[in-house]
Amino acid sequence: MGIIDRLYGFVVIRGWKMWVSYKTQVVLTMINWVIPVFIYFFIGVTLGFGRLSTIRDYTAFMVIGTAFQGYFSASVTTLAGRIRNEELIGTLEYLIAAPLRPMTLMMYSTVWGLVINSISAITVLLIGLGLGVPYKVNALSTAIFLILYLASIIGLNLIAGAVVLIVKQGNPIALFTSVASNLLGGVVFPISVLPTWLRYISYSLSLTWALSGLRGAMLNGYGIQQLLNYLWPLAALALAYIVIGITLSNYAFTRILREGSVHMY
Repeated sequence: MGIIDRLYGFVVIRGWKMWVSYKTQVVLTMINWVIPVFIYFFIGVTLGFGRLSTIRDYTAFMVIGTAFQGYFSASVTTLAGRIRNEELIGTLEYLIAAPLRPMTLMMYSTVWGLVINSISAITVLLIGLGLGVPYKVNALSTAIFLILYLASIIGLNLIAGAVVLIVKQGNPIALFTSVASNLLGGVVFPISVLPTWLRYISYSLSLTWALSGLRGAMLNGYGIQQLLNYLWPLAALALAYIVIGITLSNYAFTRILREGSVHMY
């Protein structure tokens, strides 16, 4: 079975067809994409966030943040949630017994999350267009930042999935990324308003650097040379997340196979 066949199986059959088969879920998911944009938009207009000295256009700032925040917050629900579901229904053993290496299985399982969040991002960006966001996209810079950002998300997926394999119930990574994506990543307000000690934590998040770079690339048309201060930290974090994720995933699979705890949940 080739890469295309595996992607088809994981994205189209296990992902898309299962998702669209639950019509209510599709509608509620799309509402969940749209509502926050308008909530933050009206809050920003009402409270005058546009007057913040560090933000020239709050609506544009918020739309980019909301569009791409989904990747980060979903990084712990995509793979970790799927693993947890397989544990509960008793099919994790069969997946591990499939003719795929455990690491390959985990990598392919992250792809659907990236696809569904890409649909979400496009939806939010189109809403932003309707709200008058003046996009000025540098395609090359945007593509490079997206690739690095998505690489970091894959790493976070692997970390979260490995933690679920080990601890079974409760995932501290989920709590951290939920708080981080909403408070520390610069999604709907600049991190410059945070206390210094919280700002240092935000610097350890790929979300922070990705959003800064994407805003520069998509709203100001900046090239890579103008965004190097955001590019290098993002690249370093993406590499670190992936290395940690692969190492932790290998350890998790080795441990549960050695202990014979694959069936436990």
